[in-house]
Amino acid sequence: MRRVAFLAAVLALAAAAVLPGARAYEVQTVEVSEGGFNPTVCQMNREYLRFKNVGSTPRRVVWRPPTPGGEPLFDSGWLAPGEVSNAVYMGFPGTFWFEDFENAGNFVIVKTPVYSATWPVECSPDPAKRPPAPPCTGAAHCLRVPGVAMD
Repeated sequence: MRRVAFLAAVLALAAAAVLPGARAYEVQTVEVSEGGFNPTVCQMNREYLRFKNVGSTPRRVVWRPPTPGGEPLFDSGWLAPGEVSNAVYMGFPGTFWFEDFENAGNFVIVKTPVYSATWPVECSPDPAKRPPAPPCTGAAHCLRVPGVAMD
């Protein structure tokens, strides 16, 4: 009798997990390239965020602490073209800046709700915004000059 009750409880829990009311966490994806972030402002709920390199060169995204000199709170590591970072949990209310490691002028502002549990999500990349083309793409006679340093 105990086995039947235990099996019934397990089946009830499994059924409850797949009901329409059960909701998994959403993951928002922000694109990053040599041209910056797409979108430039990501309004999301307190869930997960990740970055996708849509450019032609490796990118690294960091979330620096508000105090200067501290270790990054999030570091995507170097993302190869087409690679997606690990997701970071944005379970805190507020506004956060994630920036390109090599160019702090390229950043995305991530907003999470402060006075409510959820709000309308506006974090879809703009399909019209494409990363800049790499130099000499498609040019038959493109001249590339190596950089020479003088000491």
